[in-house]
Parts: sequence; structure tokens; C-alpha cells
Amino acid sequence: MLSSLRLTADLRTAVAGGELSVAYQGQYDLGAVGLREDALALAPVSVEALCRWQHPEAGAIPPDVFIPLAERAGFLDEVDGYVFSQAAEQIGVWRRDGHDIAFAVNVSPAHFSSRYADAIMHRLDELDLDPAALTVEITEAPLPQLRAPMLSAIESLHAAGVTISVDDFAAGDTTVVMLDSLPIDEVKIDRSLTQRVDAAADDAVATVVESSASHGWRVVAEGIESLADFARAVARGCHRGQGYLWGMPLRADAMSGVLRRVGPSAV
Repeated sequence: MLSSLRLTADLRTAVAGGELSVAYQGQYDLGAVGLREDALALAPVSVEALCRWQHPEAGAIPPDVFIPLAERAGFLDEVDGYVFSQAAEQIGVWRRDGHDIAFAVNVSPAHFSSRYADAIMHRLDELDLDPAALTVEITEAPLPQLRAPMLSAIESLHAAGVTISVDDFAAGDTTVVMLDSLPIDEVKIDRSLTQRVDAAADDAVATVVESSASHGWRVVAEGIESLADFARAVARGCHRGQGYLWGMPLRADAMSGVLRRVGPSAV
């Protein structure tokens, strides 16, 4: 097993050399598919871009291992920037091929600033991509303590038409009330809540869904891994779903095959 110090050094080299890859996990419109028999064979309306690292000696290194390494070493912004740039370019290809598909990227609050927002908008403009095609997902945990530069960046991207999403809602201490004043467009329900079957979980999701009606939020159920999870997300009124039930995250060529097979889909 390689040491953290060695992995960090190798990761820095991989980032600089463009050796990381991006996998794409589909997101599906639950309002459109309902419980149709072919619901699991329809086209995704969006994909989440996920970073992958294949180490030359140790093999595949999980994101929950290498992302903290990059954050502690101070270059997670380079990882996030690389994933965004690669994903944006790929989305441009798919959209030119007739697939009206959007995409989402994760952003660490540690470097979420006006500089980052400007870089995002510059790259979208460079690729002639509509800002509405992008969703920026922010981890739920730090939201109650948003720093001023981070809030300014969120407001800037939101005003430009980029969708702002709170990721992993219910994984931390954030409540719906805490989200009321934030310029967000989407709340992603954490898998720990999506997969629960108790009344308390039903009530928690219902609160988010009810609030979404007045705030204009989109509610996404993460971690849908079974038909029961799927049916529960639909019954709870979630707008979109994402998870292994539709398949594992795919590399770009494999996702291209899925899109060709299922045909165009409207965002």
C-alpha cells in the first residue's frame, strides 16, 4: 500500500499531466417517466461528471481517498477545474450530436470564489455552451457558514443562468430553513435519506418537496439503487433521480453509446 505522501505526489503529477479521467452518471426526469415499464431505458436529461484516477501501480484509487489528499495538499481546485473543463467539452460534443443534455460538476467550498466563477463562465463562453446546461453542486455541510466570497460567486453564477445545487442534503446539519435565503435552484437528497423507508424519512423529503414549490427548487433523489428506491422517489414527489439502478458511471465513449441507443432527450 502506497503512503499518503507518495499518493499525493503522484496525484499532483497526474493532474499536471492530464492523466485523470471523467465518468458520467445519468440523471433522469422522474416526472416524465413515472412508473412506466420502459422508465429505466429512457435517455438521461443530465449527467454528473465524476473524477476517476487509475494509478499506474496501485490501480483505481477511489475518489474518497484521492479527493481529500488533493484538498489537504491545496490543489483540489486544479482537480475540480480539470473535471469541469473535460466535461464541458464532452457535453458540447453530445449537444452538437443532437442530445439536449445538461451536466453537473462538484465544487469544493474551499476554493469557491469569484475567480472560480469567472473561470467557469470563460470556459462556457469559449465552448459556446449555454450556462443553463451547467449545474454546480456544493456539498451541503458548510452551507450554514457560507463565506462572503463563496456567496458572491454563487450569486454571480446563478445570475448568469448556471444552476446552483446543494449536494448530499440530510448528510449534515443543514435544514430547509437554512436554505431559504440562498440563491439555489436544486436540492439533492442524500442516498441515506433516499433509501430509508421510515415515516421520518418520508416527512423529511416531503418538507423539501413542499418548499421547492414556493422556491422553485428542483429536488433530486440520489442513491436510487433498487426499484423500491425508484418507486419511493416518485411517490415522494422528487423531480429527478440518479443512482446505480440505471447503471454505474460510464466513461464518455460508453455514455455516447447509451445516448445513441436511447435517442435525444429534452432537458
